[in-house]
Amino acid sequence: MHRMAPRLLARLLLWALACLPPLAAAQTELDRIVVEQAEEPDTTSESTEDLGQGAANATLGAYLDDMPNVDSASYGEAVGRPVVRGMSGYRIKILQNDHDVSDLSAMSQDHAVAVAPQASERIELLKGPASLLYAAQAGGVVRISDALDSLFRHSGLHSSVSGDLRAGPASQGLHSHLHYANERWAAHLGGLQRESDPYESGDGAVIQDSDLSTQQAQLGLGYRPGAASEWQLSTTWLAKDYGIPNSTPEETRIDMERRDVSGAFRYQPDWLWLDGLRVDLHYSDYLHDETESGRRDGLFGQEQLSSALNLDWLSGVWSGQTRLSLSQGELRVCHQHGACDRFRTAVRTGGPLGESVLQSVEERGLPYSHGHPMPDTQDDTLQLSTVARRPLSPTHTMSLGVHGQWRQLTPDPDNIQEQWVQPAALDPDHYRRQDDQALSLSLGLGRQVPGRAFSWNTSLSYLERFPSVDELYWNGFHHATDTYIFGDVDLAKEASLNLDLDLVFRRDAHRAQLSGFYYRFRDYIYQDQAFDESGTPLIDPFHLSDVWFTRQSDAQFFGASLRYEHQLQGRTRLPLTLWAQADALSAQRANGDTLPRSAPANAALGVVYDSPLWQASLTLKRVFEARNLAPNESATDGYSWLSAYLQRGWVLDDQNVELWLKGENLLDAPARNHLSVLKDNAPLPGRQVIAGARWRF
Repeated sequence: MHRMAPRLLARLLLWALACLPPLAAAQTELDRIVVEQAEEPDTTSESTEDLGQGAANATLGAYLDDMPNVDSASYGEAVGRPVVRGMSGYRIKILQNDHDVSDLSAMSQDHAVAVAPQASERIELLKGPASLLYAAQAGGVVRISDALDSLFRHSGLHSSVSGDLRAGPASQGLHSHLHYANERWAAHLGGLQRESDPYESGDGAVIQDSDLSTQQAQLGLGYRPGAASEWQLSTTWLAKDYGIPNSTPEETRIDMERRDVSGAFRYQPDWLWLDGLRVDLHYSDYLHDETESGRRDGLFGQEQLSSALNLDWLSGVWSGQTRLSLSQGELRVCHQHGACDRFRTAVRTGGPLGESVLQSVEERGLPYSHGHPMPDTQDDTLQLSTVARRPLSPTHTMSLGVHGQWRQLTPDPDNIQEQWVQPAALDPDHYRRQDDQALSLSLGLGRQVPGRAFSWNTSLSYLERFPSVDELYWNGFHHATDTYIFGDVDLAKEASLNLDLDLVFRRDAHRAQLSGFYYRFRDYIYQDQAFDESGTPLIDPFHLSDVWFTRQSDAQFFGASLRYEHQLQGRTRLPLTLWAQADALSAQRANGDTLPRSAPANAALGVVYDSPLWQASLTLKRVFEARNLAPNESATDGYSWLSAYLQRGWVLDDQNVELWLKGENLLDAPARNHLSVLKDNAPLPGRQVIAGARWRF
């Protein structure tokens, strides 16, 4: 896949947009990334201001990290996937403009999420019945929307340029876009580029191979032949090149690229029962390679073609959405030292398949493999879901969600070298086709009263999840995390019963929110490090790395978050808000053992100043020592993280100018993220000060 042309195009696009003269806009709007509170039990928190103000870096996990019981499984600045109420990996669905983000970030913690959240307009975290419209995930659905989601939402001509700089370690970012829409036509052009040098930890050590380069280009065109219909075509190209600060002496890097092409048709019929119709067609091509000292030792590719029919309907006192989607994808993997420049079909000489794997079983008791770690696999999925709502009273609402899913996995081991194929002598059906069905249900109740009142949302859900392709078939070394992982082809479907509760109390200048949850799993899927009877870690024979097994066990998760806010404007005449928040989580297997990498408790205090011209905030967060540990898991020290933000804005005719200054880890505290498998090699960054500017016209 040729990568130079798109990267050059993105740079030229950024330069061209940044050099545009000021253009008159029909309406000046501030583009913010916000999490919005819906009227149903859909989101985990109320509205925030600009999430980027509180984000420690530009990863998706950092953007959501301040939400109740949300953490980021991050190391450094490149990787940060959100962990919601203890749910990580495949238990969180990530959507961009209602399309699956086709990447491999859920497979391993070294894989970056293939999105650029700073270029989006809105981020929502859905739970309860609303999330079942898109997926049945215990952690919910992260729904990212940018300008390509609805090109006609903003009329007139709009443009913006924003940039930021940091010294020690150096980094710079530039994001710009040009948008136009009238009653019939719409167009959007956007670009982003970010470069960052290796950072320093709070101990003052330079973390090698922690640099990052991100580029994105977007183009969208829309046409309205009439008042009731709309056509849209869009494309996004995103590339990230970043180092992996693992324990290997050789430089390990990941160079990833994602290309998306989407077409959509919207129609608003003049029917009593149908309020809206949308048809989507989406193609995504994801590719990343893993290199050591410049050698392509690993190659991962995923192509996906999907279509969806969305209906907004009304029936008496009921309203809702129904979604029918069909997708076909293929996941391909190569692991061959220095030879993964493309995907290949392995040579067959006619010799016995799996000879070396059988030898590993005889010598070490485990089917170690040094070849391709999993078969090329085709995934065909059909999903049908409905979310319905009805008022029970002027203040109370009930919602229902139903999600049905049918999946067929077809593995093809022809990419695996013949000596490393799983032999029939161990399991004759190891590469069998798997056909699965899942049904998930959710009931939500809520009370919403505007103004000063007591409100609450609760939902009870039964969710079923299929094992992922890598959880089933992976058998091999992962260079980036320096671990050897065994999958399990006999994994059962994972099922959970989820209870979520959010209570909000408002009175005068006071606001308090309590969010609690209890999740009980049958056949919970997780990765667990392997040890022998003496407690010594198992080591694979090829790379001398730790061995991890994919296991299943019944499990339970419970926890809570308490937040209090007090507005001082009535007393001090200053637009000040004081707040405090505390989060706690427990994650245990059925035998009482703590699950690996469970998020430790944390608490935060902050003050916010918000006026028409000035915005400022100061936050001190304490992450406590990780004491609830899995067997043989190492502890992680606690740390205090001080953040500050200051912004000044000006309104000049039809233009808005903002200058801002942000500081992260101002105490320069040594900090390690307990959720990261690379916490010892990649501690969190030390003190950073970033300055930026935005110009909207």
